Amino acid sequence: MEKIDKYISVTKAKSQILNIIRDIGIYDNTLAITKNGLPHAVLMSMDHYVALQETMEVLSDSNTMEQLHNSMQELKNREKLVDLDEL
Repeated sequence: MEKIDKYISVTKAKSQILNIIRDIGIYDNTLAITKNGLPHAVLMSMDHYVALQETMEVLSDSNTMEQLHNSMQELKNREKLVDLDEL
């Protein structure tokens, strides 16, 4: 599970939003915004969000997951790998 790098209250986030966005872009942190002490939202860089969406797409594709599982089994069984030049 993705770890949260920092928690910040919604009140503090409102007053520091420009700095928060700059820092997220620089450090690629994941920030949880809290309300009444409980996390209610997550702020992350666009690159991080896109990567997360791509990962979820791969994980939800049963054909891709089956191919990955089969490849892992082949590696575990030390089966001969296919050379890309042979394809």
